[in-house]
Amino acid sequence: MRDQGNLIDTDELRAFDAVATKRSFSLAAVEVGASQSTVSQRIARLEKRLNRRLVFRTTRKVSLTPDGEAMLIYARSILALSNEARSLLARPGIKGILRVGIEDEFARTRLPEVLGIFRTQFPDFGLKFITGRNEHLHDVLRSHEVDVILGKSHGGAEGATLWQEQLVWLGHRTLQLKPSDPVPLVSYIKPSLTRALAEEALTSSGRAWTDMGECSNLLGILAAARCGLGVMAIGQSFKKTVLEEIPPEAGLPPLGKLTYMVECNTPEPDPDTAAGAFRAILSEAAKRSTAAL
Repeated sequence: MRDQGNLIDTDELRAFDAVATKRSFSLAAVEVGASQSTVSQRIARLEKRLNRRLVFRTTRKVSLTPDGEAMLIYARSILALSNEARSLLARPGIKGILRVGIEDEFARTRLPEVLGIFRTQFPDFGLKFITGRNEHLHDVLRSHEVDVILGKSHGGAEGATLWQEQLVWLGHRTLQLKPSDPVPLVSYIKPSLTRALAEEALTSSGRAWTDMGECSNLLGILAAARCGLGVMAIGQSFKKTVLEEIPPEAGLPPLGKLTYMVECNTPEPDPDTAAGAFRAILSEAAKRSTAAL
């Protein structure tokens, strides 16, 4: 039995694909950057490997045989895989993965800017990041599921302080709230530092409130506030245009400030490392944001 040899030769397959597409040996030669005779030789070698006639050629036209039509499907699949492998192997290798935890409000507003800067400075690093509530981020940091987090604190803080954020009451412009009305509150589910500060401010001022909506993430709280279900507490720089600060006439108590900070698994990460650089990028983004307030 005659040895058919290796059936995979991408030069032959590219020549065959070009002939099948252009229906012309001369145009196919231009397509693959070879002479017309070279294209003819490659087609002949492929037909010999397969022991099948693939191309029917006359002085007036070029067409594929039934075997050629069937082979074209396989040829294009093989070429696509070959191109994909070449492209993948041409990329620079990933040196590591930086695992990051980002607090919900920051993730909704400034995270794209920070990720873009990091990607420019560390193109050979991948990112795995978790976004969510402050309490969850501290849990995943303690369990070493992430290397660095951007979280928030009130009072004592273990990490490096980035900026302080004034909390404000927000609600939909259609929400009418009188000083004598119980406050319809939408907030994170417990435990939540922002919720605790909001409830503490209401309690200290003697203002009654009703829990109108609770959610584990910022998207849900924003949705509840946007539909007029109630008021929410959030950092001043994170407020959305569709929501407005509750006017003083509503008699809501001041909320105070939260401290945004960055914490790492190592006390002082080297600025030349990915974790150290990410912390520096966060610091710069915080400075620009607070300067714009």
